[in-house]
Amino acid sequence: MISGLRRLNVSSIHGNSSYKRIHTSQKSNSSLLEADSSKPLNKAYHTSGLLLAVLTPAAFIISPSVVNMPIDIALGVLFPFHSHVAMNYIVSDYVPKASRPLARGVILATSLIAAAGLLRLNLEGPGLTESIKSLWRKPKSTDK
Repeated sequence: MISGLRRLNVSSIHGNSSYKRIHTSQKSNSSLLEADSSKPLNKAYHTSGLLLAVLTPAAFIISPSVVNMPIDIALGVLFPFHSHVAMNYIVSDYVPKASRPLARGVILATSLIAAAGLLRLNLEGPGLTESIKSLWRKPKSTDK
């Protein structure tokens, strides 16, 4: 029974051998420009998704506190990174090959600007979590 399961592979499930060849042929370069074709960045992308799922609610629960600043800084790096890799997957799937370098360059520039903006918000302003929480707070009245 177990030996029969070992012989079962992706190509026998899908009926063709090209499926296995296409879907397992990731490059091993770790370029941020082609973030979706890098095994280390792909692993970091999946890890960042798990970290975002844990840290985002934790940040809202413990805010405001001293512990919140490191979490806000981590979120300020994780959100742009996760979005950057995800957008590269979209480029690979839907953008014509001739336009991909330009699209990937725009995505990289946008990701870096977003990370810099979130870092500035976290270091010089109230932080990411408090900024979002302020959207649901009543505005302070300015009656004199």
